[in-house]
Amino acid sequence: MGFFDVFLNEEARIQKNQRTVTNRDVQPEDRDAAARWLAANGKPKALVALLTRFDMNLENQLKDKNEKEVAYGLLDAAGVAAIRPIERHLEKCRQVAIPLKLYVELQGEAAAVEKVVQLLEAERAKDDFKPQKKVDLLVWLVDRRHPHAITAATPFLEDFDENVRYAAMEVMAAQQDDAARIPLEHVLRNKAEESNRLRVRVAELFVQRRWSVADTEAVIAGAPPGYAVRDGRLTADR
Repeated sequence: MGFFDVFLNEEARIQKNQRTVTNRDVQPEDRDAAARWLAANGKPKALVALLTRFDMNLENQLKDKNEKEVAYGLLDAAGVAAIRPIERHLEKCRQVAIPLKLYVELQGEAAAVEKVVQLLEAERAKDDFKPQKKVDLLVWLVDRRHPHAITAATPFLEDFDENVRYAAMEVMAAQQDDAARIPLEHVLRNKAEESNRLRVRVAELFVQRRWSVADTEAVIAGAPPGYAVRDGRLTADR
């Protein structure tokens, strides 16, 4: 603690330690001391401040990994006190992987999936031009099955960013649920869809799962080259 820190109120000290823990230019031991101070303080604002360390990357990847492991351990040790701070952090953070891993550890897989569904809805409502968080959340969801996953992913099939649309499709494919058929058929019928890799992947799903199509004419018009509709189903015509 610096000499003048004794004159700072608690909130100012939290902010000072947050600046330190996310500053690439300070000494590693100073970042470590700041991380430990924030964990020891234990207040929600202090734990949110500690969580921001996961949004900063060092050029030295090994050092960065080690520091993040220390921060993870400190937050894990905080237990239930860290749950609400993690939820608050996830709403604003840029990198979701480590906070979500910690959330699963503390709250369980089902609660984490529910949280991701809520975060996706919030990201969709923002309607901004920052797609990476949407991609990361959808990619995380690809490895999980959940009753709400298809509903959560469907709006992103019309996102401006191709990677978001592709990730949304993969979430729906991963559910192994025929409920994905209708929204994915709209991808094939959407004349504005410019992504050939997305069209091909959706066409492959229709062939693999022997899904019927509702609008044969529109699907024929929108399907990628090499596909045809026979007896109401898409087939690979090659």
